[in-house]
Amino acid sequence: MKTNDAESSEIDFSDIAEMTDEQLAQLQPSHLRNPANYRPVKKKISIYVEADVLEHFKSKGKGYQTTINRVLRQSMLSEAEPHYGTHKPDTADDKP
Repeated sequence: MKTNDAESSEIDFSDIAEMTDEQLAQLQPSHLRNPANYRPVKKKISIYVEADVLEHFKSKGKGYQTTINRVLRQSMLSEAEPHYGTHKPDTADDKP
């Protein structure tokens, strides 16, 4: 619900308790708690892929573009894994 400045200045927040640092640390975006809330922002692009790669995905039937997006997302997440805090030390670089 959008309000204008006059309406928002009339809202009394005095009865709402402040959140503790622990409570703030536990907050998550709603789409992480409930994936149904997630609405991805999609952008239209033009990309060249090798013909056999395209034919492979098209041969799976309707939704091949969604499947290509899912494969790209899995690749992106696996590369970004250390940044998401799920990296498991298993390389020589990770050992003391």
